Amino acid sequence: MPAEIYLIKVGMTMTEGNLEEWYVADGAIVQPGDLLYRLETEKVEVDVDAETEGTVKHLIAEGTTLEPGHVVGFIYAPGEEIPEVLPTPTHRPETEPPNMPEPTSLAPKAAPAPSEPRSTTTATTERRPSSPAARKLASELGVDLGNVEGTGPRGRITKDDVERASASPENVSSGLEIASSAPIRGVRKTIAQRMRASLADTAQLTMDMEVDMDKAVKLRARLVDEWTSEGIRVSYTDLIVFASAKALLEHPRINSAFVDNAIVSHNSVNIGIAVALEEGLVVPVIHDLSSKDLKTVARLSAELAQKARSGSLELEDVQGGTFTVTSLGMYGVDSFTPILNAPQTGILGVGRIYDALAWEGDTPKKCQRMRLSLTWDHQVLDGAPAAEFLANIRAILESPDRLLV
Repeated sequence: MPAEIYLIKVGMTMTEGNLEEWYVADGAIVQPGDLLYRLETEKVEVDVDAETEGTVKHLIAEGTTLEPGHVVGFIYAPGEEIPEVLPTPTHRPETEPPNMPEPTSLAPKAAPAPSEPRSTTTATTERRPSSPAARKLASELGVDLGNVEGTGPRGRITKDDVERASASPENVSSGLEIASSAPIRGVRKTIAQRMRASLADTAQLTMDMEVDMDKAVKLRARLVDEWTSEGIRVSYTDLIVFASAKALLEHPRINSAFVDNAIVSHNSVNIGIAVALEEGLVVPVIHDLSSKDLKTVARLSAELAQKARSGSLELEDVQGGTFTVTSLGMYGVDSFTPILNAPQTGILGVGRIYDALAWEGDTPKKCQRMRLSLTWDHQVLDGAPAAEFLANIRAILESPDRLLV
């Protein structure tokens, strides 16, 4: 009997996954440890390895979305007869199949180059290897990947290859605008679904508050100098995350979740920091901030951001958040309305630091200000306690030495 290839389940909350790409052609030979396919889940991408030697036969086409546990193909052992018509699986496991390969990288990323087939078996499907970003751009620009020369590892087509191909004479249309439509999948699909669900299932309100950042700016400059030798560069986001953690300890109602018409309190403060990637947002989480100092928070946030951008986040890096901080200040945004990362009760939006004027009697004084935008769920708490929480964050940032205690 051939070995069944399952659509693996990643995490307890996974309800469906997309078989985004087969790394081996139908009919190719694999060895244990060779890459089989790339799975796009609700949050992350996972590369799935072969566990046995043999000939791979595809049962499910690329781009198919299924529940975890479905059989997507078979591996026939050497010498085993391969039928012309593949058998229909007699069952679909209701739980995670045994001996599933453990994913080693759980974040949006460009997949590595596929393994070279180890036989001369003629594949029934020829497909040039390409990165997800390259395929997306090719769809938007109307570029046929079959005509693109890949410059990546083992001839893999990159985004730059597609851009160069789109500028070539044969791909320039005669004044005709090319329209395309591509279905959303993976991280982008999850963001769309969860943002709609968040707005539909919660009573969200947002309030802004202005913060005097003069002392915080000076503190950050001092800490950057002090910690440079340790390779730590504290950011304004780090200050705000740590101030939020201290405020959450004093306002535990915000550090809760609304689940099944019940308010679920959390024992620890775990803050997610939104990181923008080409594929969409990911929110790595710093856990148990009440037991950490500012220097540790700065180090962990930098490590998580780097892991997010390099595609090496692990599942535990994106789970367990109780509150979220998201910043658009680096884009010149003053304030905005962040959407709750349900079932969390609160999310804090961070705007830019800007020059302003304050008055000391009749004398104007230059100062630096920033706006914080708190979105909270009115099902969990009312406006007054939400305002008190935001004012607490402001007070900490305006007396930032409290962050070092």
